[in-house]
Amino acid sequence: MLMSTFTISLPTQVAREVDTETQKQGFATRSEFIRALIRRYFSKELQFETFSPRSLPDIQKDLEKTEKYSDVFIKSIISGLKKSSVYEHQTTSS
Repeated sequence: MLMSTFTISLPTQVAREVDTETQKQGFATRSEFIRALIRRYFSKELQFETFSPRSLPDIQKDLEKTEKYSDVFIKSIISGLKKSSVYEHQTTSS
């Protein structure tokens, strides 16, 4: 089988998780693990959802409604989202 090679960059923590899962699942290498994920994706066994951004106020309200998170935590999430390219031009009401 003819193969093409490409390189991806991952945050260190994600790479560690890939390594852990690679070993747990019995794959010999990261490449085998990633190939298996891609095969599953294209076989429709595993399907990813299309990302649809929501407004920051809606995200904030939903987090508040759960009553699981402190105000400080919620504000830190919203602050982090504002720095992403998707949300950098949005504002919240609080």
